Amino acid sequence: MNAAAPHTSRGLALILEHCARLNSVEHARPPAVIRLQQAIGDELARLLLTALAGDHGARPRFS
Repeated sequence: MNAAAPHTSRGLALILEHCARLNSVEHARPPAVIRLQQAIGDELARLLLTALAGDHGARPRFS
């Protein structure tokens, strides 16, 4: 079982390093909506987000 200890401590060190990077200001990314607008344009992003955020619990219009 001694062989597992180095892997565990290395794994914990990597997790801590990744968590520290997530909190780093230099690695901050713009919000997803901004990245989407930059990728496909404002109008298409608005249409896509409106369609995705629609009322999915509503009854179908066609019976």
